[in-house]
Amino acid sequence: MVEWKNLQRFQVQLTEQIISGELPVLSECLSSQFPSIIKHVQQLSGAPGTPVATSVFMRRYGLFIAAQLYLKAHNKVWDGPLHDIRLTEADGSITFAVNSRYIREAHEDDLKFILNNFCHPVVEALAAKGNIAKLILWENIWGYVLWMYHSLAADKEQGTVDLQLLLADSVWQPKMASSPFRKFLNGRTFTEAATQYQRITCCLYKDLPAAGNCPYCPLSKE
Repeated sequence: MVEWKNLQRFQVQLTEQIISGELPVLSECLSSQFPSIIKHVQQLSGAPGTPVATSVFMRRYGLFIAAQLYLKAHNKVWDGPLHDIRLTEADGSITFAVNSRYIREAHEDDLKFILNNFCHPVVEALAAKGNIAKLILWENIWGYVLWMYHSLAADKEQGTVDLQLLLADSVWQPKMASSPFRKFLNGRTFTEAATQYQRITCCLYKDLPAAGNCPYCPLSKE
């Protein structure tokens, strides 16, 4: 059974009504309102430029993807459109609000559905507009996916099945030739990666005010 309150740990609010606010919906952030949301992220985080602010934004959106996969591990999916993912703000950070009417039972091909509808188009749009490598954005998502499967869905059989599929190639094809999530393991087991987290790309957080290299940053080894 889904612990719906756990969605709050992913900064996702499930509502029964449309929430309006000053921030654009996700689909607008990928198009006409990209400059606006990046400016807002810069104001919140102090990010010095568009690539860093884009990475900060994707770190937040990675929580939304982890929430989707958390639901999938419990045989549920949120299948609403990108224009119904409302951005909100809480405690100085971007959060998300979605309508509960789009929650349904999961189908066999829903991992590919999640990737094709909520991951690939967002990564591609933000990489192009934010002038940042796609691999950085994918690893921003992976960090929260790794945490979720290791903690909140560790005891779910469906979660184990989903993780193995995400580490294989077929669910990513034809959009991508191979699984970026497996690449991020960097030859380690899932458990090793979860308990001793290390990135293979720099997320650019080092460029935020008063920040240095994260302990798991590849640049920390240099």
